[in-house]
Amino acid sequence: MPQLDKVTFLSQFFWLCFFYLGFYFIILKFYLPKISRILALRRKKMGFSQEGMISLQQENQKVRENYEILLSKALATSKTLFSTFFSRTTNWLNQNATSINKTHYQNVNSSYVHSLGENSLSQNVLFYHAGNQLPQKLTFKLLLKNLENLKSVKKSSQETKESQTKKKRNKK
Repeated sequence: MPQLDKVTFLSQFFWLCFFYLGFYFIILKFYLPKISRILALRRKKMGFSQEGMISLQQENQKVRENYEILLSKALATSKTLFSTFFSRTTNWLNQNATSINKTHYQNVNSSYVHSLGENSLSQNVLFYHAGNQLPQKLTFKLLLKNLENLKSVKKSSQETKESQTKKKRNKK
């Protein structure tokens, strides 16, 4: 084999060692320091980015907490404002409704009561005149029905008055 020839083997081995050691020396003195600086810089950046990530997470948490505090305060103030405006509105409506009922609808209420009286009087007069010609059982049935109707009207009017007084008491 020509590679293992004793005459040329020593010169081939010399040049092989020369180029390999030269290549090793160039890499060791020029390229490896640059690569180590780049790796160190990358480690520092990674450290800073991790610290930055931690600081960003902390800042994000603070922002969230401040947002929740502001939101809860805003909701509380809006709730109080809504309740005060609602109570003011109900008071205003109640005052105006009572004043309107006292002033404007007094004539309407009196005419309504007057018409109710006329209707009941006309029915009583009708029963009085027709009572002589109708059988006695039928007249009693009609009178009982009228009494029941009057009782139910009185009960309903009393219940509405009681409910209105209860509402006024609850509002105070």
